[in-house]
Amino acid sequence: MKVSLPLILALFQNAAITDAAVMNPPSPPLSIAKRAANVSYSADPRMPAGAWNSHLHIMDPVRYPPVENIPYKPAVHNLWDNAIFENSIGCDHVFFVQTATHEYDLTLLLDSMRAVGNERALGLALFDPSTTSHEHIRRWDSEGVRAVRVNLVTYGDDTPINELKRQIKKYVNLINPFDWVLQLYTKMERIAELEDFLPTLGVRVVFDHYGDPSLPKSSSPLKPYDIKGFQSLVRLLKTGTTWVKISGAYRLSHIDSDIWEDLDPVALELFEQSPKRVVFGSDWPHTRFEGLDVRPWVSHLLELTEGKQRLRETLFRDSALELWGVHKTQSTYNGDSVKSEDLSDGNSRTNGSHSTGDV
Repeated sequence: MKVSLPLILALFQNAAITDAAVMNPPSPPLSIAKRAANVSYSADPRMPAGAWNSHLHIMDPVRYPPVENIPYKPAVHNLWDNAIFENSIGCDHVFFVQTATHEYDLTLLLDSMRAVGNERALGLALFDPSTTSHEHIRRWDSEGVRAVRVNLVTYGDDTPINELKRQIKKYVNLINPFDWVLQLYTKMERIAELEDFLPTLGVRVVFDHYGDPSLPKSSSPLKPYDIKGFQSLVRLLKTGTTWVKISGAYRLSHIDSDIWEDLDPVALELFEQSPKRVVFGSDWPHTRFEGLDVRPWVSHLLELTEGKQRLRETLFRDSALELWGVHKTQSTYNGDSVKSEDLSDGNSRTNGSHSTGDV
C-alpha cells in the first residue's frame, strides 16, 4: 500500500528555511522516511480529508533542553516522530501547544512551525502577560501563533475567582487585537464560575480535554448533567464563541481500556448539543503517559460519528478552521523572530505545583 506522507514532505520542503527543528541526529531524514513508509498500519480511510490535530506537543530535549525545575525528564518526541504519528491517523494539519517544559521560551514552538510551514501548522504560546507587549504578539502572530493557554490544572486551580478573572483579562487585553484564541485548561467544576464572564471578553475560548470533567468512580451509567459544570459548558458552547477539545480521554478515564469509553456519554452529549463547537486533539505524545497508543481511541471517535458525516468533518477539520482563524493571511518566516532572551525578565514560573495534568 502506498503511504502518503504530507507532513514529512513538508519537513523536507522547508528544510532550507531552518534545520534547527528538523535535523535531529542520529536519525537522518532518509531513515525516518523509511520508518514511516514501513509502518505496519495506515490511516483510517474514514478520516476526513484535510483533517487537523488541534492538540499536540513537540518534545526535543536534545536540541532544546527543558528548564531545570520540572519534576520529570521529557523523552524525545520530535517533528519527525510527530509526522509519522499524524500520517498514521490521517491528519494533514497540526496545532502545536507550547509546553511548560520550556516555560516562556518559544524557540522550539517557532522553529517547529517554520519547519512544517504555516499552511500545515499553527501554534499556541505560553507567555507572562506582565512582560509581554502587543509587539511580541504581533511578531508571534506573523509566525503562525494563534492562541495562548491558561493552565489552571497544573498551576493555580485554587486561584480565587476574582483574581482568576483579572489574570484572564490581562491575557485578553493582549490577544484581542490579533484575533487570538484563549485556551483554558481548568476543572469542569470551575466553568460554572466563568460562565457569565467569558462571553463578555470578545475572544474565542476553547476548553481542553472534554472540559476536564471529574468522572464518578461508579459502575452506573454516566449521566453528563450530573457532572458539576457540564451544564455551564453546554450553555457556553451554545453562545457560538466557545469550543471544547475532544482530547486527553486517558487523563480522565477510570477504566482499563484503550478507547476510554466511559467518556462516551460526555462526548455524545457534546456532539448532540453543540456539533459545531467540538474539535479533535490527540494530546500526542501524552506527557506523563509516554508510550500510550491513542490510535484505537481515534478510530473509536470515527465510529461514534458513523452515519454523521457532517459532524465527523466538523470534529476533525472544520471546527479547527474556524477556531484557529485559518482564513487569516498567513505569512512565511521572515527572520523577525522573538528569541528566548527577549522574554527573559520576570518570565519564570514560580507559583503552583505540578500535577499529572497536561503540561
